[in-house]
Amino acid sequence: MVLMTAERSLGSRAEADDIVQEVFCRVFRKARTLRDPDSLRSFIYSFAIRVLKAELRRRKVRGWFPFLPAAAPAEVLFSASDFESRDLLAKLYTLLDRLTPRDRLVFVLRRMESMTVYEIAATMDISVSTVKRSMAHASRRLSQWVAADPGLAGLDKGEHWGRRR
Repeated sequence: MVLMTAERSLGSRAEADDIVQEVFCRVFRKARTLRDPDSLRSFIYSFAIRVLKAELRRRKVRGWFPFLPAAAPAEVLFSASDFESRDLLAKLYTLLDRLTPRDRLVFVLRRMESMTVYEIAATMDISVSTVKRSMAHASRRLSQWVAADPGLAGLDKGEHWGRRR
């Protein structure tokens, strides 16, 4: 669960492995504070979200300073059968890199992990309205960027990023 979320959020298996290790180190250090065993999933996810958010912020800062090593370009995590699909996935991760960490995580949790807005709110410790605003903002920005890219423009024809039909 944590590995897949990290992979989808970061676009890199190697970075995701590091995140998983960090998350579980933190979980084990704080495990005694878990009061309700039924909330173990959200307990673990809350650590994952904090670690992922910090990593996404570090990536943004590295981009501001040319002398710091840049984040590795997104790997194509899925077994795309053709180069065109692999290229589209790489472009998607490039666009996701332009979102704020919160908007990116909300988008990934909602669209890639299929979590409800209530689950996202509880996991990220933000309000449902904040989740909805972040999702709307991410969807609007991604749609604009996709429309502006001739190689991606055809993707936004049917279903919009943030709306399910």
